[in-house]
Amino acid sequence: MKADRLIISGDLHADPAVRERFSRDMSAYRIVPALVVEPRDEEDVIRTLRFARNEGHSIVSRSGGSDLSGASIGPGIVLNFKRYLNRLVSVGEESVVEPGMILDHFVKKITEHGLMLPAVPSSSAICALGGNVGTRSTGPRTAKYGTLDAFVASLRFITAGGEVVDTAERLPDHLAAGLKKIRERYLSDAESRAIMDRRPFVAGGYNLKALARYTDMRELATHLLIGSVGTLGIVTQIRLKLIRKQTIHGILVAHFRDYGGLTEGAVRLKALNPAALEYSDASCSERVEGKILNLEDPDIVGTLVAEFDGSAEQGREAGKVIEGLGVSRMWNISPGSPEEAALWNDRRRIQMSLLKYCRENNLLLIPVIDDLAVHLKDIGSILQEIEELMQRLNLEVSFYGHPGFGSIHARPYFNPADESIRNQIETVSRETFKILQKYAGTLVGEHNAGRSRSIYLEEELGPAFSYMREIKNLFDPDDLLNPGVLFDTEPICTNMDFSIR
Repeated sequence: MKADRLIISGDLHADPAVRERFSRDMSAYRIVPALVVEPRDEEDVIRTLRFARNEGHSIVSRSGGSDLSGASIGPGIVLNFKRYLNRLVSVGEESVVEPGMILDHFVKKITEHGLMLPAVPSSSAICALGGNVGTRSTGPRTAKYGTLDAFVASLRFITAGGEVVDTAERLPDHLAAGLKKIRERYLSDAESRAIMDRRPFVAGGYNLKALARYTDMRELATHLLIGSVGTLGIVTQIRLKLIRKQTIHGILVAHFRDYGGLTEGAVRLKALNPAALEYSDASCSERVEGKILNLEDPDIVGTLVAEFDGSAEQGREAGKVIEGLGVSRMWNISPGSPEEAALWNDRRRIQMSLLKYCRENNLLLIPVIDDLAVHLKDIGSILQEIEELMQRLNLEVSFYGHPGFGSIHARPYFNPADESIRNQIETVSRETFKILQKYAGTLVGEHNAGRSRSIYLEEELGPAFSYMREIKNLFDPDDLLNPGVLFDTEPICTNMDFSIR
């Protein structure tokens, strides 16, 4: 690659050490890029797009680099927004931010103004707003307030052809006309609409339900870009609609002895409209070694945490509705207390605690089935079937997630010294997909599409998948933007690195 032909005000990195650093995200994949570009402005992005097209290279947008499915790495040019395009442009009930800003920094700034963004994932210390938009991110409070797209007013992005678009203003004529035609066909396609309507709330891939929801093509484009993992355009600015910070009135913690009671407990607690409804199993609690998610009963299948911000009555009612459901212990935590801070600290530390356990035991926590989207009523059955699958394969697994919006993180532990590790990964992926198909669930959940998640998406969606291809062809006909992440994915183990890091 003749990098000296690319003249920008930002930084170019062709040296092997930097390229190696950007060959990984938090997935198990390793793909060394041809070039790393750190743009200072939109003109740098446009020039990089033009250069990539001329040189025959793809473009991967990268913000925090915290993706678990390999969606922020690729063999072409990596655009790293974290270095320069990381500003909070304006703050208020409508705030404007650049994609490279770390989410925790953004949350701190808006909290000073009495504002909140409910869709804040537990990885907020390392993820950035660009990735949050790309994955249509969630957080514990998505249970009540919805996914990130409920809080995005508009996006400023650059098309694969190098055109700057602000969805608050207008779309290029060819995009508006193309979306209108796709929308008309989708609205008359009862089979595809029924397939999409059966999917869980946080199921990933392009948000085809937006085709039925939005009549303004600018809004439709916004909601298709959200969750498109950088495959439709390069987002350079995000306009967010924030809400006033809410007061927490009650928190309930409950341990359950069996999956039937856990599921029914989650269903009953969800009916009380909690701000958050979280789950973690006994292994998570043990490995966090926390102050709150500790266990006195080793035989439980897991813990539910329900947080309420509507009224004090909700918190009082919560304990009553789960009585008699195999609860071994339950207690309330006072809002604003040290115990509340410790509880959420424990929850945020689950993934890192599991990784620490792996390092200490020479294991790998490979994200294979880490992002399942399911219907709440089926959570217990799915957990039990996956647990039985792992027992047959002689693999240990940890579960945690957000039953408040149907999200399960299943984290099997793999031994890198096992010669059958590739077969194990392929079997875990395929057999879990079969389990999910019985319950209208999906491998592509709250963290959206990626190399390890999208391999069965076409099989899952059938005729509805063709609309995703049409949308991709409209926005990026030459497949310049993040190829191999949502479409034409390779076998799951391709480019996986089984070294312990």
